[in-house]
Amino acid sequence: MTLDNGKSELVYHGRKAQRADSRQRRKAILEATLRLIVKEGIRGIRHRAVAKEAAVPLAATTYYFKDLNDLISDAFTYFIEQNIDETRALREESFEVARQLTPEQLAAPAGRRQLIQQLTRFVLMHIRSQASNRDHRVIELAFKNEALRNEQLTRAVRMANQATENMIVEFFELLKLTDPVAAAQICHGTILNLEFQVLSGAVAIDSPLLERAVTLMVKGLIPATADAPATSPLLQPQDT
Repeated sequence: MTLDNGKSELVYHGRKAQRADSRQRRKAILEATLRLIVKEGIRGIRHRAVAKEAAVPLAATTYYFKDLNDLISDAFTYFIEQNIDETRALREESFEVARQLTPEQLAAPAGRRQLIQQLTRFVLMHIRSQASNRDHRVIELAFKNEALRNEQLTRAVRMANQATENMIVEFFELLKLTDPVAAAQICHGTILNLEFQVLSGAVAIDSPLLERAVTLMVKGLIPATADAPATSPLLQPQDT
C-alpha cells in the first residue's frame, strides 16, 4: 500500500489470498482483529479469539497469520487503507483554505486574519470529527502503544505518521513559513493531544478551552501580518 505522499509503502506480511472467497475470509479476520482491539486492546489478539470473533475456523487464522505479529501489523495496514480516502479529503480541504487567498491577500493583514480564522475553524472541526469516532481513535492509540514493543509494527506506524506530517509540512510550505517541519510538529502534536483530551473526558468536545487552545496554536504559527516581527524564526515568513 502506497501512502498519500507516494514515497512510503506499507506492506502485508501474512499469507496472501488468491481466490475471492479466500480474500473475503482474510478480510473478515482483519476486521475481527480491529473489533477485538476496540473491546480488549492489543492484549486481546489471540488466534482463537480472532477466529471466534470472525466466525471462521481456528485453522484459518493460523493459515493466513502464523505469527501474531503479522496479524497485528496487517490489521494496522488494513486500518490505514480503509481510512486513506478520509486522509485525501482532509488534505484537499486543508489546502483549499490556503488556496482561496491570493498571494496579495495572504500578505495583507485582513487576508491573514481571514486565513487564521478559517484554519482555526478547520482544525476545530477536524478534532471534533476525529474525537467523535471513538472506536477509530481507540484503535490508533492501541497500535501506537504496541509499536513501542513491536519492531515490525513500529516501522508501519512511523511510516503512516510521517505521511500525515508530510501533508502538514506541505501545507505550511504553501504559507512560506521558514521552518514548516517544526511547524508541522507543533500542529500535529497539538491536534493529537487535544483529541486525546476530548476522548478521555478531560475537555468537553464543545468546550471554549478547545477553541482557545487551537486559536493560540494557529496564531502562534501564522503571523498576523506578512512582515510582523516574531519572537522565533519559525514565525517569520519566507522571502518570495
